[in-house]
Amino acid sequence: MRSMIALSGLAAALLCGCGGDASQKPPKEMTQPVQITDEVRAANTQFALTMLQQLDDANAGENLCFSPLSLALALSMTLNGAEGETYDAIAKTLGYAEQKLDAVNAQSRALARLLNPADKSITVRMANGLWVQQGFPLKPDFLRTLLSHYETRTETVDFGNAEAAADAINAWVKEQTQGLIEKLFQAGDFDAQTRLALVNTLYFEGKWQYPFPKDATQDAPFYLERGETRQVPMMRLSERLPYLKGEGFEAVALPYGEGDYRFYLFLPDKGRTVADLRQQLTPENWGKWLGAFRVVQGSLQMPRFKIEAKYDLKPPLSALGMGVAFDPDRADFSRIADVAPERLFIQKAIQKAVVEVDEEGTKAAAATGITVGVTSVPVDQFNMVVDRPFLFAIVHQPTGTVLFLGVVRQP
Repeated sequence: MRSMIALSGLAAALLCGCGGDASQKPPKEMTQPVQITDEVRAANTQFALTMLQQLDDANAGENLCFSPLSLALALSMTLNGAEGETYDAIAKTLGYAEQKLDAVNAQSRALARLLNPADKSITVRMANGLWVQQGFPLKPDFLRTLLSHYETRTETVDFGNAEAAADAINAWVKEQTQGLIEKLFQAGDFDAQTRLALVNTLYFEGKWQYPFPKDATQDAPFYLERGETRQVPMMRLSERLPYLKGEGFEAVALPYGEGDYRFYLFLPDKGRTVADLRQQLTPENWGKWLGAFRVVQGSLQMPRFKIEAKYDLKPPLSALGMGVAFDPDRADFSRIADVAPERLFIQKAIQKAVVEVDEEGTKAAAATGITVGVTSVPVDQFNMVVDRPFLFAIVHQPTGTVLFLGVVRQP
């Protein structure tokens, strides 16, 4: 008999065979966090860009939005239950192969704290929840690590009553994401072999440093990649903004609040596509680009939009080398629980994300090449009309963390 884990991002959740005895809340006493290392920063960027390539290839022609941060945190928690080949596969996928597990946990904990803004115009809420089959013998060390490093709330549930289990987890997800994510799990996601659901949620709300005047928004044409045109509400702003004219694209950064968080918008030149831009998206180029923006007076027209997406993460994670974790005959999550002769494996890995951009700012929630030099062409001012598909990212400037990443093809 096999027990299952469910992993989901944005809610990022892990369903597997695991247990706990009673509801537990994270401890309040925590030591001061360490700073994020350059190695972890680079690994997180590589993971974000690699997942973008995988998801965009699998969903060609569609809008895309996901949270690499939410998925990475869910996988980092899962790493604590893995052994042997399974551990190595997850660590390599995250870019943590050279990191000790204690360091991964410390860095995850530090990052969660560093992302918590003092700026009152920005809200960042991250939460972790663990739902365990009633009576399932969860190992104390696994539970202790999730409590101390990830501040994970633990509840027991009966996955045999799949509808009630889904309702309980979804209610928590809805609360943590301020209603943006209403239903992460379906009753059919659980069965009699499900032992554990591990969920990470991420909620972001930011007010623009320079809001778009609402009375300036007017319908305007947006040109789709397949040649069609549709009318969309186009916001307009004239302001001094961080701007970059790169090779084959132009980009603008819209700061939130006091500026620690930014919304980056990358627009391919006419005649080029988002797929062309993606070919340039290496970690090296990404770092060069973000460091090359210069504040310039200009005018910006961009669509107001709201996009939602839900992804089965098993195919892309397997393609990146994590297939063993999903294999019921090979997966080793023996650090979660002793269930021999049963074997724990990841049953599902899903992420659901919502990003909404309007004149006042952004709301977002998620429950997861070729080196080309930056030309950085000097400009006195810019006139940027975002009337065709583009790529966007919500980034925490001090740590370089990508909270959300996506492509808008049909606003």
